[in-house]
Amino acid sequence: MKILSFVALTFVMSLALAAPSHPAGDPKPEMAGQNYAQGEEEARQGKWAEAAALFRKVIEEDDQHYKAFNMLGYSLRKMGKAKEAIAAYNKALSIKPDYAPALEYRGVAHVMAGNKAAALADMQKLKSLGSPLAEDLGKKIAAMPAN
Repeated sequence: MKILSFVALTFVMSLALAAPSHPAGDPKPEMAGQNYAQGEEEARQGKWAEAAALFRKVIEEDDQHYKAFNMLGYSLRKMGKAKEAIAAYNKALSIKPDYAPALEYRGVAHVMAGNKAAALADMQKLKSLGSPLAEDLGKKIAAMPAN
């Protein structure tokens, strides 16, 4: 009986080891992490288009990666694409509504786009979260040219 149990256990273990660690067709989770880290490095070097491309890859692999949406928005904003950046920040915030960095960066993009009311709304949300980023955004809003 012990030999039969051992054979059965060995068979089950061999099936478990042979099975892929992720479902067929799903991206490997480590790829998203590698692309995100590389995207951050490209952003640190000011290579905004390269960074944006990497963050888009992360999003293709994981459409709930709010940090990748945030950094995509950041990269787009640095390329002067405020409208596209705001859309990326909106997606990040739809996943994690209290993510302070996305609120601040979206507020800055609103400043770039000349939408003071939207920037002020983001600053108020940051204040309600108790985030020190509200002060940073407030300085950018205060520096907006008067209409």
